[in-house]
This record gives sequence, structure tokens and C-alpha cells, in this order.
Amino acid sequence: MEATILGIYLVIMTIIGIFFAKRAHSSEGDYWTAGSKINSFVGSFAFFAAVASSSSLMGAVGSGVALGVPFLLAYGFGAVAIPSFAMFLISGQIRRSGVKTLPEFFKHRYGKSVQIVSAIIVVFCMTFYMIPQLTASGLIGSYVLGIDYVTAVIVLGIGFTLYAALGGMWAITYTDLIQGAVMVIGMFILTIIILMDHGGMGTLIQDALDVDPQFGSVTQPWMSYFGLFIAFLWFGVVSPSAVMRNFAAKDAKTARRSALGACLLYVTVFIFGFFIASAGASLGIVESLSNQDMIFIKVIEHYMPPILAGVMLSGLLAAIMSSADAMLLAVAAGISHDIYKEHINKNATEKTITRMGFVVMILASIVGIIFAIDPPQLIAVMVGWVSGAMLSAFGFPLVLGLWWKRANTAGALAGMVGGTVTFIIMAMLPFALVSEHLVSAPVSAILTIGVSLLTQAPSKDTQLQVDHYHTNVQA
Repeated sequence: MEATILGIYLVIMTIIGIFFAKRAHSSEGDYWTAGSKINSFVGSFAFFAAVASSSSLMGAVGSGVALGVPFLLAYGFGAVAIPSFAMFLISGQIRRSGVKTLPEFFKHRYGKSVQIVSAIIVVFCMTFYMIPQLTASGLIGSYVLGIDYVTAVIVLGIGFTLYAALGGMWAITYTDLIQGAVMVIGMFILTIIILMDHGGMGTLIQDALDVDPQFGSVTQPWMSYFGLFIAFLWFGVVSPSAVMRNFAAKDAKTARRSALGACLLYVTVFIFGFFIASAGASLGIVESLSNQDMIFIKVIEHYMPPILAGVMLSGLLAAIMSSADAMLLAVAAGISHDIYKEHINKNATEKTITRMGFVVMILASIVGIIFAIDPPQLIAVMVGWVSGAMLSAFGFPLVLGLWWKRANTAGALAGMVGGTVTFIIMAMLPFALVSEHLVSAPVSAILTIGVSLLTQAPSKDTQLQVDHYHTNVQA
């Protein structure tokens, strides 16, 4: 029954991709940003689904049970703040820039050199970010479909790549609407069943502590919790897959409303996630699992009847697909639009670019599948690494570029490259878990500001452009 529901779900997503294929490939604007025609209701679910990845569900619950509920709360507070932080800091401003991708914004604000560097970083980060999504899909697929993990990674990886590559941002946005709804409804139903089974919230928490007294304890250095919070707080600002949702909105006001709606959806998910993690701890089986992220699936199997379990597992798959498709689109845009069209073949037709995007998505998915066959860490930890790397590279060059007229090309390059190199160095040292960016992000900020002040100010036109980011053009 569960396998049948998952199969039907994949077929529906693929049909949506085929339905939007012709429209998406009609122009670059349609392929990368859905023609900038998405309303706030659809945009709220799309933004939420783009950032609510497998880590928001499987990863958060798995790390919460394995590392203690304080780790889950640090993750949760940071994740809930993602859309609201983005709403105030960049959503309206970057939507007014009129660009299609994050590297294209860097080109308009700083120049081609910053665009090339940012596009390369986007491709590497988003491809690596595919690994935790594919890991989760393999865990679900192998458990539910009864096939081995490697086969599940390959089959499901190809599945969500197909509809994303076919339908571009149009298909991704409308499948995200469905996937976001499935996630929220599924977790709500599971939470109600858990609370009824345990006789209320107090009893549930006590049952978890009786089985695992360390469930409520601080198990990691304080820098790990703070680092995780900061990494996710900035995710909606620095992740190309999330930022591209702003470009798809009809206007700046719609982009902000979508971010607010996504924030409310995320609040509900992490409230439910706390109860699900408590139920997982009460089972007392996490130490016996070969992969601790599997605890979420064990909770589903333990508490839900087969039909509802199939729906909930589809919700987990939705979390994977809704984030992975956005990452694939960011990689495809980085190579075909920001590198090939801008710097190799400026005369390339829109049809050529969208077809190249299709091919790039397939190749990026294959690379992700290869690495996901032997994943390196807990899902939540892998996502924390990518978030920290993108914060170190993009955080301050982007935000200062939107808010500070004096930020210039030399400063942005110094901040982007210096922050990335520092993050890589910190990741090689025996440092607290997911806290490398607590050093590398300030380095990026200091370099961006310092080098900008020591070099020539941007042109008058560029400075007027910054004013435009903060102007209500419709008024």
C-alpha cells in the first residue's frame, strides 16, 4: 500500500512537469522564474517547500533524537526565521532588481568577475546540497519499496530530476504547492495520532525522558547550537534555490507576502517536529539504527496505519523533491545562463539555453547520486555545512550590495573568495560541529567592507541602482 501511494505520487509530479514543459521552454523567463507571475498564496508554499528540505523533517527529527532536543530547537528557531529574515533583508529589494538568478544580480551590482565567481560557487554548493536530499530519498525508497539503498537513490533521484528538468520553474512552483501542503497536513495528522496514543503532551515528553534521560540535555559545544542557528537564519538570504523564489513573484510586495506565509508554515512544521522527535525518543531504538535519520520513518511505521503512512512517507519524499528541484534549477541557471550565455556564447537563443539547462540538471543529478551512494554525515549536519559555506560566500556581498552604496567590485570579490577559503580551512580543522561560518562569515564581512573602503567607489549609476532597490516603483 505504501509503495503504491509513493508510486502514484511520483507519477503525478512527472505529469505536472510534462504539462508545463512547453510553456517553460518558451523563454528563459518562463524557465528560470515562471515568467515572474507567481502570486503570494502559491509563492508561500513554494518558498516554504524550497527551504523545508529533507533536513527539516528527517534530519531535524533524527538529529533531535540522536543529539538531544536542544539541537532540534536550535535548528528549528533558525529555520523558522529563514523566511522572515529574508522578507525584511532582501525579498522586496532583490525582486526590484529584475534579474533571473543570484549570479545575475551580482553581475548587475558588481560586474562580470563577481558573477563568474558566484556562479561557480553556486554550482558546487547546490550540487553538494543534493547529497542529503538524495540520501533521504534512498532511505525512504529502500525501506518502503523493498529495494536496496543504491537502487532507491538512483530511481528516485531520476524521478524528481525529470519533472524539474522538463517543466522548469513553472513545474517546480506548482509541484511545490502540492508538496508543501502534503508535508504540513501529513505532519499534523501524525502529531495528533502521537498525542492521542500517549495521552497528551506532558505524558509524551515524560515517556521520552524515561527511555532516554539525555533527550533534553545539551550534548554539543555551545558553538554548535549557535552555528546551526546562524547557518539556517541566513539560508533564505544566501541560498540560490530560495532566492530564486523572489524572482518568480509578481512584484516586490508579493515576494514579501510569500516569505511571511512561508514563515507561518515553517512554524507549524517545527512544532509538529518536536512531538515527532519526542515520539522517536520514546521508542528507544535510535541506537540500533544503522542511520539515525531513519527514526522518523520508524515513528511513521509505529504510529500510523498503512494508508496514512503512505501519505506521510509521500510528505517526506515531498520535502526532498521540493528542495532538490530548486537546487537543480539553481545549478542549471548557474552554468547555462550565468556562465555559458553571459561569457561563452552571448548570441545563444533562449531555446538553446533552456535545453542546456535540461542537460545540466541531468548531469548535476548524476553527480549528486554518485556522492549520495556513500553519504558522509547526518542529513542535518550536511545541510548545515552547505548553509554555512553559502553564508560565508554570499551573505555580506549580497546584503551590503542591496543596502550599502559604497560596496564595490573589489570588496565583493574579496569577501566572496576570502569567506569561502576561510570556511574550507575551518572545515579541515577540529572545530565544533557546523560552526565554521562563525569565523568565515565575519572574515567575509570585514573583507567586503574594508576592501570597498580602500578602493574606488562605485559609479554614480550603480549607486542610483541601490536607491532603486528600495523604491516602491508601483507607487
